[in-house]
Amino acid sequence: MRNFIWGDWESTDLERDENTALLACVRVQGEVMKTIIFHEHTTSHSPSHRYIVLFLKKYIEKIESTHNYDLDDELMEFYVSLAATTNLSAGATGMCYKTYALDKEQYTKVVLNEEQMMISQGTTGLQTWEASLRLADFFVEHPDIVRGQKVVELGAGCGLAGFTCAAVGAAHVLSTDCSAAVLKLLESNRQKNPAFKDSVQVAELDWEHTDECAKLSDSADVVIGADITYDPTIVPVLVNALKEMVASSQQVAYITATIRNQETFDLFLHLVGKYESGVLGKSVMDLSETKMATLCHPNPTADIRLVLITRK
Repeated sequence: MRNFIWGDWESTDLERDENTALLACVRVQGEVMKTIIFHEHTTSHSPSHRYIVLFLKKYIEKIESTHNYDLDDELMEFYVSLAATTNLSAGATGMCYKTYALDKEQYTKVVLNEEQMMISQGTTGLQTWEASLRLADFFVEHPDIVRGQKVVELGAGCGLAGFTCAAVGAAHVLSTDCSAAVLKLLESNRQKNPAFKDSVQVAELDWEHTDECAKLSDSADVVIGADITYDPTIVPVLVNALKEMVASSQQVAYITATIRNQETFDLFLHLVGKYESGVLGKSVMDLSETKMATLCHPNPTADIRLVLITRK
């Protein structure tokens, strides 16, 4: 059960007939309830009720697809009771925990409390977005980039990308944002990850204060950011902040962006490279078709780029 990742049905050999039959065994159903649904971690850091209901619904459908199946009474009673009191629409609200496994054995985890709504308390930063998942997965696959390095995250949101850097060996991570609500959640999430919380610091940073950005340059071997290029009105401010922080050829910024508006992303690339002195250089990787190796399955409709920014 340790190797079972929720939501992973279609990408593993669980779809094979013999494995479906094994999962349908009443004894295994009981183990699923004991080691997943009622596991100490699940009960203390519970995902949303909607997620649990949809997981069990999928599991029950698999059981019912076998011949002469029996359903565990405890499983069915729990499922029916929870489904009856759970809002299953995509617009569910409220906070819930998400546990991101950074290895297949699930020994290394990042636990985050997140908002289910896209926008809450006037910010989008209380939920982990696809570009952050991609960036975190990138560092899981390439831990040497940040291992032993000082990392500064811009627009950290819930903290996944920066916390992942700490989990894979960064010497120090400074997770920054400018929203009071986000900073409060960031600090709370830092405390929920004792394995690496001492190597993470949470701080307020307004990109318009370029002097503060410049001061952080000495604390940044690597600068990271996910989904922070979506607003054309703040893109120029972001680029100025990056110009101050990436102050030497030894520093690199890794920025992932979901392409919602091509003109906005092109503006970001244009401003990064527009300085006549050739201060910043860039390269762009298309991550849209890249299979995420560890964290989860990507949204197939998400068009995501990774931009590497260096000092010339």
